[in-house]
Amino acid sequence: MTYEILSKETMYNGPIFSVDRVEISLPDSRARKYDMIHIQDAVTILPLDQNGNVLFVKQYRVGSNSILLELPAGKIEIGESAQFTAEREIREETGFAANKMQPLGKFFVSPGYSTEYMYTFLATGLFSSPLNPDADEFLNLVKIPLQETLNMIRNGQIEDCKTLSAFMQALPYLKSEK
Repeated sequence: MTYEILSKETMYNGPIFSVDRVEISLPDSRARKYDMIHIQDAVTILPLDQNGNVLFVKQYRVGSNSILLELPAGKIEIGESAQFTAEREIREETGFAANKMQPLGKFFVSPGYSTEYMYTFLATGLFSSPLNPDADEFLNLVKIPLQETLNMIRNGQIEDCKTLSAFMQALPYLKSEK
């Protein structure tokens, strides 16, 4: 199967993402246009404290028009590594740093229309080390015991895909943390 980009036109260029109209040749020789969002890669961190609690943030999300319970996360800035971003974001969003930041994995967030790539980390050995949050972030820190969190996932109470993906990637490590 061969796919080829025939043309690309930027339809929107904003401060957080841009949208391209991309024409692709399909294996049967037809062409199809897609809209593709270009956005910075990002990190998600699963912070687990010494008492077996997971540190979440609650924040309003315009896409769901609701307040979601999520793991701390953030965009990788130009010149930063995923590890550095994870270390910065956990401090900005939870007020804690980690003695150990274990890489868990990586994945495309929604490859049908976006270039965003996510790196996940398990943060343990937490200690107080706050940084100021971003000016547009209004976060509430929530600590939930790990077992209760896993039950919430099973019961559909956590709806954020990056959070669910990070837990899936962390399962082998969580068993050894119990």
